[in-house]
Amino acid sequence: MSLTITNKSKSKCNKYEFNIYEHTLSLADLDTYILDVLYDETNLNYLFQVDKPLSTNDRIKQLQRFIENSFKNKEHEIKDVEIIKFIDDNKIQSYYSFFAEALLARLNIQFLDSKLIIGVINVGDNLKVVGTGADVCMFSDDKLVLGEAKFYGELYGGVDKIIKDTSFLSKLEDYISKVIGSDKEIILKGIDGNICTKTVEEIKKISLILSGFVLHTKEDPVSNYDKSYNLVEKIKIKELEAHYNVHLYHLPIESKNELIFKAQRKALDLIIKLRGL
Repeated sequence: MSLTITNKSKSKCNKYEFNIYEHTLSLADLDTYILDVLYDETNLNYLFQVDKPLSTNDRIKQLQRFIENSFKNKEHEIKDVEIIKFIDDNKIQSYYSFFAEALLARLNIQFLDSKLIIGVINVGDNLKVVGTGADVCMFSDDKLVLGEAKFYGELYGGVDKIIKDTSFLSKLEDYISKVIGSDKEIILKGIDGNICTKTVEEIKKISLILSGFVLHTKEDPVSNYDKSYNLVEKIKIKELEAHYNVHLYHLPIESKNELIFKAQRKALDLIIKLRGL
């Protein structure tokens, strides 16, 4: 079983749209599905080092990205109450958003282009559109995806943050003004270290998607989401080419805190098994 995408709203100018990832799973099974897809050895390794063979040490380091720093290298000692306390004590709204970033990268590969890899874009030596890692800047031979992901307790706050976040707009505006407007070669560097160079004419032809994604606690009734869907009208981007798209996505789950607990517990258990403890 996999997720499907359903459109919920489109801006009057038809340039921006809001979608939901839908499924037929129970919310408990959805949590399991998310963790199985994200923590799969091949899937997770691809986000960090593409086709490089996976060693046990690599696997442990990748999984450690999903646990608290204070839990590292003493995974077998960590009790459930410690994880729960850490989560309950953290009052930052955007806490654990890197999990949503990693999930968005995986969803981009599944739905947009299976050959997408995480990387950075440079014009000469001075433009870095986005860093490597789970923060989403991905490219293939014919697609470029720039993304912002949030993990929030409710949808509206996450979407509003993305739209008002200057980085959401500046990534595309930087791309248009600096990349498209450049007369230099464009350097694409994958997370695996591989570098490819494209001319301005080649880069202009690449389809660009700017994606905003919110993983959030479900709301009832679902009509509560309408306020968020209407935010597509708040997006204002200058000089948007016909083959550039802005897509907002969201995925409701049972509980943000519960999924964070499950994500940390599963990562800890996988590391313990790898260490043979």
